[in-house]
Amino acid sequence: GAWVETGDLLLDLDNDVAQSQVAMAEATVAEAEAALAKLRAGATTAEIAGARAAVAAAEANVALAASQMLEIQAAIDAATTQVGQAQRQYAELASHPTAAEATAAKAQVAIARAGVSQAQAAYNLVRGDPQLAARPEAMTLMQMTASLEAAQAEEELIAGGATAQQLAVAAGNIEIARSQIALAESHAPGAEANVKAAMAQRDSGQAALARLLAGATDADLAMAEARVQSAQAALASAKAQLAQNQIVAPFAGQVGTIALRVGELAVPGETAIQVGETRTMHVVTTDLRETDVVRLQVGMPVEVTFDALPDRLFTGEVTQIAPMSTAAQGSTNYTVKIAVADLAPTLRWGMTAFVNIRTVDEGTPGQ
Repeated sequence: GAWVETGDLLLDLDNDVAQSQVAMAEATVAEAEAALAKLRAGATTAEIAGARAAVAAAEANVALAASQMLEIQAAIDAATTQVGQAQRQYAELASHPTAAEATAAKAQVAIARAGVSQAQAAYNLVRGDPQLAARPEAMTLMQMTASLEAAQAEEELIAGGATAQQLAVAAGNIEIARSQIALAESHAPGAEANVKAAMAQRDSGQAALARLLAGATDADLAMAEARVQSAQAALASAKAQLAQNQIVAPFAGQVGTIALRVGELAVPGETAIQVGETRTMHVVTTDLRETDVVRLQVGMPVEVTFDALPDRLFTGEVTQIAPMSTAAQGSTNYTVKIAVADLAPTLRWGMTAFVNIRTVDEGTPGQ
């Protein structure tokens, strides 16, 4: 019996999917509106400071990556120099003895022999001296003999050339230097990629800072506004879908019956709730025959009585005559709608009424 106004919610059919879609659409609208407001407000001091700090950090990363690249190149250059030195050392060892070195060694041996021969001859002249060991000739012979032995040893060393061990060590030094080059070069691609990445980050940061300082462009604002409009349209669509699960009062009136309860399943085609405009109730005929309806006109006066109030007579007039008939119990009847003035407030929906319609010939066409 509650009174409802036009648009009041009567029934709300449960639909979790539609409700979640509305919630998501509302969140999207809020996000788009916030983004648009932020664009219109421009960058804050903190955002600009943060962008500048990011650019400074990116520039520091560029400098660090570049210095690492230079260190790698320096290591490559140093290892290349070591390879050259090791190769020269190996070549020098492998090239000895030369003909000049062998000739010089032989000449030194010959000179030493000549010295020994001369010293021996001088020694022989004084051999009978009891103080022979103290004489200079004996000392000279010893010195010349030692010089000859040294010259012969040097000649033998030069004639033999570098040993296999010396050559192996020299060759190993070459390979060590080459491995150092390969190791340094293996780090070069990564270092170069780091430089490029750092430069890209710096450029991106500089571009972001420039955009903050310049503010939003007309195109940015137009795009943000379009996003808001799109989000609002999606929200309206979601609400429309949700509204299809809600039954609202089409007019102001009083709730007569409610056929559904919370948790029950709504059945298509069955009445869920009835609402009527009880302030201006009408009387509707159910048994007016086709032979009588032809004598009626809209506006004719009517007398109405009710079983609930048998002692009261109400007056009214015909307001509507149905253009089509209804068949009931084998007879063809027409529905006529009658407006009754000053209805008693105690009258209710569905009460039985009797109508007396006076036509121009004073007949009584129907009740």
